[in-house]
Amino acid sequence: MYSPSLTLRLTAIFTLIMALACGGISLLLYKALRSELIWRDDQTLINRAAQLRQLLADGANPGALPLYFNRMVDTRQDILIIRPQDAQNVTINHTGVAMPGIAPTPAGVAPSEKQLRRWISNDGTEASALSLQADALAGPVTITLARVARERAVMLASYRQQSILISLAAVLLSAALSPLLIRRGLRSIGRLSKVVAETGSDRLTHPVPLPALPRELLPLGEALNTMRHSLATDFIRLTQFADDLAHEIRTPVNVLLGQNQVALGHTRTVEEYQALLEGNIEELEGLSRLTENILFLARAAHHNIKLNKETFSLHDTLEGLIDFLEPVAEEREMSIELYADGRLSADKMLFQRAMTNLLTNAIRYAPEMSRIAVRTFHRGEYVVVEVSNIGEPVREPDKVFERFWRGDNVRHTAGSGLGLSLVSAIATLHGGNAYYRHEQGRNVFGIRLGV
Repeated sequence: MYSPSLTLRLTAIFTLIMALACGGISLLLYKALRSELIWRDDQTLINRAAQLRQLLADGANPGALPLYFNRMVDTRQDILIIRPQDAQNVTINHTGVAMPGIAPTPAGVAPSEKQLRRWISNDGTEASALSLQADALAGPVTITLARVARERAVMLASYRQQSILISLAAVLLSAALSPLLIRRGLRSIGRLSKVVAETGSDRLTHPVPLPALPRELLPLGEALNTMRHSLATDFIRLTQFADDLAHEIRTPVNVLLGQNQVALGHTRTVEEYQALLEGNIEELEGLSRLTENILFLARAAHHNIKLNKETFSLHDTLEGLIDFLEPVAEEREMSIELYADGRLSADKMLFQRAMTNLLTNAIRYAPEMSRIAVRTFHRGEYVVVEVSNIGEPVREPDKVFERFWRGDNVRHTAGSGLGLSLVSAIATLHGGNAYYRHEQGRNVFGIRLGV
């Protein structure tokens, strides 16, 4: 599908605006000029009629009025009709326009625009007339003056033609110059596009130079810098994730490879092969759990997991988990205390998975013969569950929920470093979060879940 360029679109818009502006201005000026010319013609007609009436009142002979009339007007477009009471009518009409019947204004009434009679002549020209009664020495006289606006029509036609030509020239000039000016104004977009096109993994930390951008492009530049920062953070995280994943997978793969190579070195007994297969299965199960956890985290990051929410008792659910893990705790002579009440609406399987990870983490890293406490709290729209145990504070608390992160003091223990990441992901899926703090010699790991 054809999509016009931005330059073409802006040119069309500017040209249309120029055409509307020129047309509107020309129309307004034309109307103003026409109104002014009509007003002047009306005032001229009224003043002449008043002068002729005054001449008659001063004793002028009605037969001498044409002499004054010829000096005052243009006989090519003006008409004079004199109707004395006892004399022959005098008519001066070289326009060829027939006069309509007009009621005369009484002698004692001053002429005004309200008494004018307007009409359109046979040739389409506007005309106006005024009829007055005057008192002469010889008796009453009716004076009728009229003007056919041919000169005015010619002037207005000339103005229309010139206005159209000037407006057309302005529109064409705008259409010709607009692309040049628009391309010049869009150079900043070109420079910004070049900067974005040069974006690579090694340049994500280089921000777009905002001072070089015009004000209109500053929001776009700021958005691009925000995007670059996010991409840089994600790229670093992805690179670290890939390195950690390769490191975690390399160990079991090397173990499997070494065990099988040694087993194939010479003939083994059936019992030895069975032991080898059992070891392989154990390593493969670890790989399977690692893969499953990674896939879960990837789906959770994209909110691609459907929650099967149900309402259940916190005390009963946590008590069941503690009973399941109690044999592991007893091996290290630990005790688990539960302080829980109320109910929770959540995905029960995911909740149990998160709490299992927290309890396992506490059993694994707490000192032997210590006490682990599990507490629940109801705070507004959230349910909080905390697992606390005696221990030294974590050296990098801001990293405890990152994938594959494990503290230096736990490198010697089993695990992949994904347990707390899973806890954080499950809390986020439920509209909450996971957190850690150290207080009074105890490490506290908790999750906050939306009700």
